Amino acid sequence: MSFFRVLSAVFLVTCLGACSPSSQKNVGAQAPDFTLPLLSENSSPVTLSNVTAEQQVLLVFWATWCPSCVAEIPVLNEWNKKYASQGLKILGINIEEPRGKVLEFAEKYPMDYSILLDSDGQTAAVYGLVALPVTVMLATGGKIIYYGFGLPEIEELMDLAPSQNVPWQA
Repeated sequence: MSFFRVLSAVFLVTCLGACSPSSQKNVGAQAPDFTLPLLSENSSPVTLSNVTAEQQVLLVFWATWCPSCVAEIPVLNEWNKKYASQGLKILGINIEEPRGKVLEFAEKYPMDYSILLDSDGQTAAVYGLVALPVTVMLATGGKIIYYGFGLPEIEELMDLAPSQNVPWQA
């Protein structure tokens, strides 16, 4: 029993540091670049730096087994409809699931934004993910202005992103 308590305490201390909803070291930094394939096999891969060169980007790391991720889909669809014309690109990044499973899921839960496949989890690792969902908002140019679990206050970030003056945290 004593070993279990020690192990639990070590886990708790580790999680308090690593599982916080935002990471100060990420906010204000340049987003790590990546190139990932789109869910649609007929499309060219997406390179983040090419997208952020011209617009703001909301990265949403997710998986089909994550109930919170599924709950965010209608909100993200609405944001895509509302903010795409204002220069926001939403990229849903599926973590470590086969294309077929994600395609089947997308038929059941349509997503009106681009879905990328991080099949080996390398991009998630570079972004320091320890849980899902994680959302990262990037200003035009690729500066991280929000990093947190769940969705941010998008209206505030849309106002902030063009100026890149003050980073936000969850």
